[in-house]
Amino acid sequence: MSVEFERKPLDIAAFAANLQRHIDPAAPPPLKMMAARGMVPAPPDQQLKVLYQLHFDEAVSVEVLKALHAMPENILLPAVQGDQPASVLDWVASERDGAVVDAVVLHKNTDDRTIAHLAKTADANLCDLISNNQVRVLRYPTIIEHLYKNTSARMATVDKLVDLAKRNDVEIPNLAGLKSVLESEEDLSEGLLDDDEFAALLKEEAAKVKSEDAQSSSMEELTRGERERLREQLDQEDEEKVTKGGGTLHSKILQMSIAQKVRLSTVGSKEAINILVRDSNKLIHMAAIRSPRLNAPDVKKLAGNKSMPEGVVRYIANNRDWTRHYEVMVLLVSNPKTPLPDVMGFLNHLRSKELRDLSRSKNVPQQVSRMAKTLATKRSGG
Repeated sequence: MSVEFERKPLDIAAFAANLQRHIDPAAPPPLKMMAARGMVPAPPDQQLKVLYQLHFDEAVSVEVLKALHAMPENILLPAVQGDQPASVLDWVASERDGAVVDAVVLHKNTDDRTIAHLAKTADANLCDLISNNQVRVLRYPTIIEHLYKNTSARMATVDKLVDLAKRNDVEIPNLAGLKSVLESEEDLSEGLLDDDEFAALLKEEAAKVKSEDAQSSSMEELTRGERERLREQLDQEDEEKVTKGGGTLHSKILQMSIAQKVRLSTVGSKEAINILVRDSNKLIHMAAIRSPRLNAPDVKKLAGNKSMPEGVVRYIANNRDWTRHYEVMVLLVSNPKTPLPDVMGFLNHLRSKELRDLSRSKNVPQQVSRMAKTLATKRSGG
């Protein structure tokens, strides 16, 4: 599990005596303020450590940040490249950009967790720089995970990392959809959509994801009935997009390689996932159903869909977080692709009304209707 880097103050004894009097917690405020504004003579590498030390002091922290941001790059860069502690490097990377952050990424003292954090939002060039340190990314696979999810990372960069993980038997536990890909012998790169087109599509998808998240947040302010009606409307619109097979997104997905589709299932919008989860290729539809963006309301519209691949239905049936939702369980029982042992287990948890409906249904196997009738009769005291 990824853990954020925790910064701590440096040992004051490591500072020269003339600097200690400015950074000591008990130092007079004027002395601290002088140091916070960069007015104490010191080499740039020591000046940087002084600023870091004082950023923990709320009384001067604002002035410290002003001084750090005002420090010219030609002075700060050598200071960063010197023998700096991991905590200082982590702090600088959170406040500056450009060549300074590049220097942090290349620094041998930088903590792996700092790099993983940067990988979440790095631009394409910084993603490439991070990925070049193979020793680091293999040592801390969370970096690979964050680069994979970062829509700015080039597909070529991601492919290289996936291949590296595959060759070194490295697991990436938080990318469940990628596990089968790492074990596959299929040609994952064959497709008609080039990297530039895919990169542009990922930008569009990132905007959709942001919109979906905002819409989801606004739905929390609605009443339960209003939420359900809005979800039904959105679900119907999504279903029409998929069943009609039209639209730019659908046509582009048809041109994608397996690797591109699997990545899209992880970082893409729910519209994209709704298309990919129906793909005939097992690697793709299983990656889509494992997407971290899916929640119970999304799964509900998949659980009862008889056109879903069997692997998708089986995965839903075995996901306890989803089957604890009663509506999902009811839909699975009525889906002929749900494994019979799972259906029999779900029947014991259904209400009498649903059991009676199933006992009369012609759309479920006879074993299911008989079992439902037996349970319904038993509950009614018959």
